[in-house]
Amino acid sequence: MKSVLTFLVTFLALTVSSYGFQFLAPRPPASYRVSSGRTFLLQMGLFDGIAKAFQNEEFAAPPEGIKATARHILCKSKDDADMVLDKINQGGSFASLASEYSSCPSKSQGGSLGSFRPGVMVPEFDKVIFDPETELNQVVGPVATPFGYHLILVEKRTGV
Repeated sequence: MKSVLTFLVTFLALTVSSYGFQFLAPRPPASYRVSSGRTFLLQMGLFDGIAKAFQNEEFAAPPEGIKATARHILCKSKDDADMVLDKINQGGSFASLASEYSSCPSKSQGGSLGSFRPGVMVPEFDKVIFDPETELNQVVGPVATPFGYHLILVEKRTGV
């Protein structure tokens, strides 16, 4: 915020000293020589400069980057995971089966884990989620982790 205010004060000082009080003109062209000998061309009106100060790309939000949104069903055994996978393959709803069979607290949201970046989940889980070969909206698993066996549904993936 300090750099924006510094910019605004400097811009106003340069504009006033260059134009007097005519700086409200739509786009008055002029040049201003600073003590270093460099010349800057001022090609904008006062309000354009203020608007540009608040659009500073240096302070813009970072790009979204690598991120995924997924659901999972956590089962204690591979046999349980295979049984739930059979129910999914017979047309069962992933979210309702997650609510019924998952041992993870996310079962109250239909197994939804929300959106997350690589490194947030255990490595075995991340490997499946962020693998470009893993198809979106297709159930993958069972995937073994220290927590049990997961059936994973990647809903969205960006940056991969």
